[in-house]
Amino acid sequence: MLPLVALAVFVVWILYYRKQNDTVLPKTVRVILSISRFLILLVIGLLIISPWIRTSLNRQIIPWYIIASDNSVSIPPATNKADFSSQRSKAAKELVKSLEGRFRVKEVQFGSKISDGFDGSFSDPVTDPGQLFEFLRLFSQTHDLGGVLVNTDGVSTRGVNFAEAASEFPFPVTIQASGDSVKSPDVRIQEVVCNEWVRKESKFPVRVYYNTGDYSAAAVKLQISGPTGVIEEKVIQATGQTSPFCEFMLRSPEKGIMQLTARIVPDDPDKNQDNNSKAFTVKVIEREGKILCVYEAAHPDVDAILQALKGTNSLNIKAVEASDFIASDAEYDLIILHGLPSQKHPMGELLQKSSDKQIPILFIIGKSTDPVLFNRINHGMILDNRRRSEEASKGILNPSFTLFTLPPDFSAHLNSWPPLNLSFETYKLDPGSQILMTQKILSIELSDPLAAFTNTRGIKYGFLCGEGIWLWRLHEFLEQKNHDYFDDWLSRSAQYLISDDKKDRFTINIPEEVFAFSQMRINGHLLNNSLEAVNEPDILFTVTDSIGLKTEFTMGRINDYYELTINGYSPGTYRYTAETRLGNEILKREGSITMVTRPIEQIAPMADFTTLRYIASSTNGKFFGPQESTGLIAWLKDLKPAEIKIKKEYKWYDLINFKWLLPFLLVLLSLEWFLRRWFGIR
Repeated sequence: MLPLVALAVFVVWILYYRKQNDTVLPKTVRVILSISRFLILLVIGLLIISPWIRTSLNRQIIPWYIIASDNSVSIPPATNKADFSSQRSKAAKELVKSLEGRFRVKEVQFGSKISDGFDGSFSDPVTDPGQLFEFLRLFSQTHDLGGVLVNTDGVSTRGVNFAEAASEFPFPVTIQASGDSVKSPDVRIQEVVCNEWVRKESKFPVRVYYNTGDYSAAAVKLQISGPTGVIEEKVIQATGQTSPFCEFMLRSPEKGIMQLTARIVPDDPDKNQDNNSKAFTVKVIEREGKILCVYEAAHPDVDAILQALKGTNSLNIKAVEASDFIASDAEYDLIILHGLPSQKHPMGELLQKSSDKQIPILFIIGKSTDPVLFNRINHGMILDNRRRSEEASKGILNPSFTLFTLPPDFSAHLNSWPPLNLSFETYKLDPGSQILMTQKILSIELSDPLAAFTNTRGIKYGFLCGEGIWLWRLHEFLEQKNHDYFDDWLSRSAQYLISDDKKDRFTINIPEEVFAFSQMRINGHLLNNSLEAVNEPDILFTVTDSIGLKTEFTMGRINDYYELTINGYSPGTYRYTAETRLGNEILKREGSITMVTRPIEQIAPMADFTTLRYIASSTNGKFFGPQESTGLIAWLKDLKPAEIKIKKEYKWYDLINFKWLLPFLLVLLSLEWFLRRWFGIR
């Protein structure tokens, strides 16, 4: 910079001061020309070297205040929703106005997602507090956050609850509570548990979990309904329930799909009836299950098995002695081995076939079972330590067993049945196995299995660790004059083993319950003849509504399966058809989709003010109830930022960006040219 100034001064001196006796130019004009030429040279020189100019400015930082409003359907009352929405929108504007000038206010609404503003629609079907507080944490990392106001009822229906979501939030949270915290009597269906697939013309259990809350009536009705009306109904006690579930035994049709609804019916309608019913679907397996029973030698257990399973319409059983067994190409859905494999009959060919074709096996382990041959099979159980003499063991039902359900009083029947004869001391199961019954030897209850199930390499296996089940069936008849509980236990065990999902090479997975107008994700799986997942062929998915209008989609491909996402469907039941061609084989699946209007927010919509007070207290915030809007606005008007922050900002400029320099230079050059011409200087 200094050399440039010196050069400009030197040029001015050469032009206007080198000759001291020059009297052509008046003194004033010489000064003007000198200053003009100096500035011209200085500006042109600066433009050539292009320096950067920095300026600084002290700016006061105004902090942000976030108002987050719960936009879920549990907020407004059941009646006068429109008036409530209008009042809330007006109140939200007053909150924003009360903070203006001291804070920069940002409004957001939350539910299943975070969005800017607040529309007051209260249409979000779920509330995810974890997502809200994650947004607040991220916002506070990039902005100066002065405070947070959350308007909600404290009902969370996705992810963690409000208390856990706000547990590590570093800023005070002010709560404006909404909703009704008064607990009113409410009866509701909690969950319906049943097998998705059942065999034709067979009985299957449906377990309905319910909650009667503080309902004061002595009893309520629980119904299972179908398209034609109520199928079965039971009266249940509304109070004093230690196990709040009820079990129904329904009979499946010969084919098709059963669209059912579990409904709880109180004498007096409760306040919230959206949660009084739950729809579910049961699909019928039309093909008969073929069972092959191979036994080491004649045994009364085999006859008990035949008699029990022959009474099930959907099962076809054949029994053959191991010495008479000849391997054939006949297809079986389940193999029962009694006392096998043995040293005399290793059954190598049959076991290999079951492994290759993934046929499930039920092992009944007896004294003829060879542990070495048995342990060579990769089925999830190891036998060890053969007993010198058989030990008698009764069965204890495992309450944690979940693979299929049994009647509620089955445990009482099992406890009365005679013991089975155990030939081994150790029955070691792989992790992930499920034990149906444990052993009770004399009066000692053991954790060792008496009956168990495994799933290894996609093949289901069942194990009965002792012989003598014919005594169970005989004892049941002597006590009850029928074999119902024994036959039902063995039938359910067989049906579970047969219902191997991998046997169904083309499957379509539809959510059991979908909210109307919401997004629904449908998955499809296709297996070739080697049971390998493929997704080369197209799958045409067709949805048909109640008046016969069809909509066709082509399912997309993801990894080795198919996926389709559709939305926009109104409440009701729709039929679907999925069809594909694998080689010369046409595969087709049909079913139903039920679109419901009941949002999960309405399952238990009572506001949780206790949790909201805890959040306000633990974060050093404030709590305001639904009737304290005036107090909240007054408090916000008096609220001031914790401290005023000053931020020094710097800006850099390139000299060439100053557009006024060009006219400035032109004016100076014009002035110098005019004066020099006027006084006759070139």
